[in-house]
Amino acid sequence: MLNTVLEMIENGATHIGVATDHVVESFRNQLWPGYKTGDGIEPALLAQFDPLEEALAGMGVAVWPMIELEADDALASAAHSAATDARAEGVHLDAGQGSRAVCAR
Repeated sequence: MLNTVLEMIENGATHIGVATDHVVESFRNQLWPGYKTGDGIEPALLAQFDPLEEALAGMGVAVWPMIELEADDALASAAHSAATDARAEGVHLDAGQGSRAVCAR
């Protein structure tokens, strides 16, 4: 993820946000039986979230650790806002495992 964000910066992105899916159990769990939960998340992956978020913040990137909603929800909102901003030349979404990034130029 850090390399992807660095590439976005090197390619001219001026606004970058990364959303991470923490263990999320939301309204979707009541709507759909068997919807994903935090059960079975790899401990090694879970252990990377805090250092990733700290590193991204250190790079000056907006970080959205998702607790009540999912990373996709945050990025959809951010992408919509960026796409409707006349100053944005383009919007790019990148989907990595457990986290997502959106950037605008």
